[in-house]
Amino acid sequence: MSTCMFLLDRQNHRFVAVESRDHSIYRPHGFQAARELGLTHRFSYGPHWHDNPELRDRIWTIGNATESASAEVVGGLDIDGGTWLALHRRTGVYCRILTETPDDPEFVSPRGLPIDCATAESAREAVRLLETRLRPALEESGKRMPGFHMLVADPRDAFVVAFDGADSVTATALPDGRPHVLTESGPAADDESGKRLQSLAESAAAPDEKLTSWAPWLTLFASRPDDAPDYSTENWVASAHSTIRPPYRDTEDRNRHKNVALFPVTDPSQAAWTKSVSIYSAGKTGAELFAYNERQLFDYQPLPSDVRRVGFPTTPDDFFVVIANENS
Repeated sequence: MSTCMFLLDRQNHRFVAVESRDHSIYRPHGFQAARELGLTHRFSYGPHWHDNPELRDRIWTIGNATESASAEVVGGLDIDGGTWLALHRRTGVYCRILTETPDDPEFVSPRGLPIDCATAESAREAVRLLETRLRPALEESGKRMPGFHMLVADPRDAFVVAFDGADSVTATALPDGRPHVLTESGPAADDESGKRLQSLAESAAAPDEKLTSWAPWLTLFASRPDDAPDYSTENWVASAHSTIRPPYRDTEDRNRHKNVALFPVTDPSQAAWTKSVSIYSAGKTGAELFAYNERQLFDYQPLPSDVRRVGFPTTPDDFFVVIANENS
């Protein structure tokens, strides 16, 4: 249950996005994944695949993410060596994939694809790579891949690429000048929470490359519906009442997405929450701002009893800045 809200502003040659990533609470990511993978530089977001060439051997790709091609690719690190989010400092190309984690050995993870796409010279070229190479590469490898939605964008174009997990790769160009919301189920039109968020964003001031300008979008991204029940009650449901989500049940039963403290799970991997939130701006000279907020819980730590203390972001001050106007 991840969410990405974004805006393409062709008039000012800018693309902005805020995204949240939900996953199992105890699944290593960021610096924790870097530590478990034995990397020298143990940071959450960075040029991991350039600094650690062995990572490129761990992921399934369709392009040629060589050392030189990946030199300016920055992304978050997952324990499988791939990523959910990658961007290119010079071109501003931004790739955010929303998908499932495959358990079947016949399936390959799509988390190498954002790295492939981020090495393209433009969002349009990245889309062409997916359209022409994904299906042939899967056929050549004899592997299958879970379906996904991927936002591919730069300051000129924004696309949502959808793969159905079988034989269909479709790319939809999105209009500029208005905010859009993408979830794992697709565009906001298919998701009640996404539709609410998009409606709120349409009346909020859009951010730019300045960190302080993100306050309006972050306020609404962290907001709840006026009639939403409190998290401490049995009626709270993560998929309906939050975008940045405290611990919930990631199960397929009747208590799906409810407060995991009230409806405990026997398998710790079925307890999920929003692991990270990031903000991004790209302009005429490429990436202008990238900042993130994340939380880690090691497998020996219990679930937090007071979610008010886990550090969910609500203001620009809650973010760690990785890129700040260095290309402006």
